[in-house]
Amino acid sequence: MAPPAPGSQDLDELVALARRFADQRRFAEAAELFRLAQRLDPKNLGVQLALAQLRRQQKAPATPVRGPREEAREEARRNVIDAAHFLGLAYLYSERGEPFRALECLEIAQAKDSGHPGPWKLAGRLLLARQDFDRAAEMLRRAARLNPFDLTTAEMLGQVEYERRQFRPALEAAIDAFLLCGEPNTERGERLRRRIRTLRQALGWENRRVVELFHERQEALRLAYERLEWRRERFREEATLLERPSPPPPPRPPGDGRLELAARIRRQEAWGHLSDEQVFELARGVHVERHAKGSRILAHGALGADIYQVEEGEILIERTTPYGVFPLATLRPGDLFGEVSFLSRGERAGDAVAKLPVTLLRFDGGALDAAVARSADLGVQVYWGLWHAVSRKLRDTNEQLRTFFPADARSENFLRLRRPDRGRGGQVAVDSTDKVRLFRESGLSNKELVTLATFSRELRFAAGELLFGEGDEGREMYVVLEGRVLISKFIPGAGEEALAILERGDFFGEMALIDGEARSADARAHGGPLTVLALDQATLREMLALDPQASLEFLRLLCRLLAKRLREIDEKVVGWRILAGPGHQNLTA
Repeated sequence: MAPPAPGSQDLDELVALARRFADQRRFAEAAELFRLAQRLDPKNLGVQLALAQLRRQQKAPATPVRGPREEAREEARRNVIDAAHFLGLAYLYSERGEPFRALECLEIAQAKDSGHPGPWKLAGRLLLARQDFDRAAEMLRRAARLNPFDLTTAEMLGQVEYERRQFRPALEAAIDAFLLCGEPNTERGERLRRRIRTLRQALGWENRRVVELFHERQEALRLAYERLEWRRERFREEATLLERPSPPPPPRPPGDGRLELAARIRRQEAWGHLSDEQVFELARGVHVERHAKGSRILAHGALGADIYQVEEGEILIERTTPYGVFPLATLRPGDLFGEVSFLSRGERAGDAVAKLPVTLLRFDGGALDAAVARSADLGVQVYWGLWHAVSRKLRDTNEQLRTFFPADARSENFLRLRRPDRGRGGQVAVDSTDKVRLFRESGLSNKELVTLATFSRELRFAAGELLFGEGDEGREMYVVLEGRVLISKFIPGAGEEALAILERGDFFGEMALIDGEARSADARAHGGPLTVLALDQATLREMLALDPQASLEFLRLLCRLLAKRLREIDEKVVGWRILAGPGHQNLTA
């Protein structure tokens, strides 16, 4: 049988079969077929090229199988490359006068790499040229968020907002552009000055308001810059740690600048839930203090709203009484103190003495109030942290009551009889107007009133009935609607100790709502029937899903309640320490 003529169908089928073998990494069979095809048509350049490529594939190592993480990284890398290519193509179409095709490319680039400001900036410029001002403003605002230091973006955004007659945003963008302009005395700088004057007149503002806005925008740019500087320092530190072997970096002297303070705050677990921007905002009112052993940082009965955080060393919280000095708590790195006075604006509840040489972060109370007033979002995060800190202290203080008597002194019969059969409380119907009136008496906002009145459950308990006992699992907090509640704790060797008697409008059980831990005390109906409103963790999530200002008001209220409760328990502890005498062992140390 004669060999097939060059270019025949048989030769094509032979080459196609060889390629399939190569795709399956069956290189030996593919090479044999390519050599047969080459003998049939020695001058076929395609066959020669395929054979050479096959030899390179045989020499190349097998591609390792990548896991999901590596696949995701490779996909992200390809997306970034694709976005850059589409951006370049969009610039080409733009220069050729084809804006529609350029915008199509930019849409793909934005989808591929949404964090790159280039596609958003170019899209804004093209839409501005087409006088599509609303879409242009959207694109340019996104570009400005991704790169707040771009002078051209700020200029275009100011122009677009002016065309949209949004004069306040236009003025902000014009001020940003002026601040970013390296040479304000140039023609560009003079043009920006004229625009600022025009916008001031359009707004009808006095010079004082413009100056205030200048300071505000300058601070925002400085904050963005310092945030990047901080990220750069952290990146360099991490890179230094990864280099091996390398000598350790020289120790830096302790710095108290804003950048250094932000880094120190970020290392504290209590503020770990804050964003970088919020940490920098918080750092504006933080000062570093160093005290020698035995120094008195706070005095019982003094006024003040500053909050302190232990960075190094230990702090002893104690109370001086006519019967002696009694310890309340020992605080270690990461612990806060002084926050109760910040929340209640009352006198200091005890002395704070340096048990060891200490380094403290002092959060200026006035500066913290100002920061919360400027940003409700920051306020929610700050009060969330304070809520948890005070809750932990309240639990620890409750546990101190166990230390006053030996464990073997407790009466087993009393332990068995101290809790009658508890009920779950009967479901009752309460008029919604009465619920709203109760919450308004408690100082809640209108949005909180609606949420609490909608999601709270009404429960009724008979006189003496136990709502919950110490050690019970807790997922709810309660508000007294009618009657009174006795909060008590069993003290080994002494029996039941009343901690508080709560009346209409008082909250209790809120600590379990925060962390879901076991109840730290008993709660029972006192002196008659009791009606309460029960709020569970789902209600809390609903509250915090409201706008930040409403959430802030709600958290402030709960923090004040916890602070009040902590002061009351501290008084109980001091009283028991006086009764127990000076020989009582301090278990808090």
